[in-house]
Amino acid sequence: MSVRHRSRLQPQASGVNIVKIFDIARTSHGSFENRYYGAYTKLLTYCFGEGFDFVVAPQAPPNSQSRETVDFIVYFIVFDAAQQRPVFLIEVKDDEHNTIPTKRNAADEQMRGRYDELLRGCPIPLLYGLSVLGTCMRVYCGNKVHKTVMPSFVETDPRFVLPDDYLEGEWSVDILSPPGFSEMKRIVTFIKDETINLG
Repeated sequence: MSVRHRSRLQPQASGVNIVKIFDIARTSHGSFENRYYGAYTKLLTYCFGEGFDFVVAPQAPPNSQSRETVDFIVYFIVFDAAQQRPVFLIEVKDDEHNTIPTKRNAADEQMRGRYDELLRGCPIPLLYGLSVLGTCMRVYCGNKVHKTVMPSFVETDPRFVLPDDYLEGEWSVDILSPPGFSEMKRIVTFIKDETINLG
């Protein structure tokens, strides 16, 4: 999906087009993690700024005993610099995860696991997160007061394998498209507004 969209918003960062950085990453050799690590670092730095209010922190892979190790790709947490508490998270996996129901399920489960770990430590009312498959995103939002995460978990009958259309279409917006980048800017604006008075 990501390669088909050429009519994208063209954000500029330090004179270098972000879309071009992602296009270069797609054609680079090496593992998915190595190819996309720099591109997503640049995107987050562009959105949150290069000042000292936020820290973009890449997370280490799970330990070798974890079942997530094989499935681990790129995972970042953005912290407010004043308190070093999480205000945003993003987990990126390969495009192929969008074509297989079990992999979409795994991506969803891992995001919910991140919220179990991080929501209580968030210093603002809502903790936004993105699950991104390639560059196709699904927006998550944790409510700190109500201890809820949206979108809601989609129940299935445990007696059967996942249906082919399980969570199909949930990762339908390209983060580099005008709607995707506008949503990213909306989220970042909310975070900046909410953290401005943190001590």
